[in-house]
Amino acid sequence: MSCSVLGRHPDVGDCEAVPRPQPSTRPAVVSPRQRWAVETMAVAPDDQVLEIGCGRGTAVSLVAGRLTSGRIVAVDRSAAMARLAAERNEAHVNAGRAEIRCAEFEPADYPPAHFTKIFAVNVSLFWLGATTSQIDRMRGLLAPGGRLYVFGERPTSVHATANATATERLLARHGFTTITTTATRGQGRVLTCVTGTPVR
Repeated sequence: MSCSVLGRHPDVGDCEAVPRPQPSTRPAVVSPRQRWAVETMAVAPDDQVLEIGCGRGTAVSLVAGRLTSGRIVAVDRSAAMARLAAERNEAHVNAGRAEIRCAEFEPADYPPAHFTKIFAVNVSLFWLGATTSQIDRMRGLLAPGGRLYVFGERPTSVHATANATATERLLARHGFTTITTTATRGQGRVLTCVTGTPVR
């Protein structure tokens, strides 16, 4: 499955069958996890960003709000989530700062060596074991000097450490150097970020 929702990519596919949701009257809620992720990446106005697993598009909104000449491409395999993300970010899409795609990550069409930042928030493939082809694909999409950011939020420091360690090992096996940062938010939940830089 590969398609684009309110974006610029011509391959629309299955997402046309997803009903358009009614606009919400409630204000958009931004979680501390998403805000911390975007602040940690220090998104620059000219960054080219790829988000893997964008969900409802909360982080897309935060990233796109920092961009001027840059752009974020966000992908989610759920047609319903991609549609909600597109609705939430319609102004950014129309301004050319964002594109939302409904697609599996690996087969989707992206320009090689293009993205200065690739990130994912609570995407389990990084600690459950992504395939070699998936990690190699991410590496090939990073521009020179680009970085991969893997964010997670777990209920205890033990769970957070286990996930971060699994991610560090995964990236190290595929030629990344890593740095891990952590933060704690309310009720003791632990936020982690494993930043991977390809060794060229």
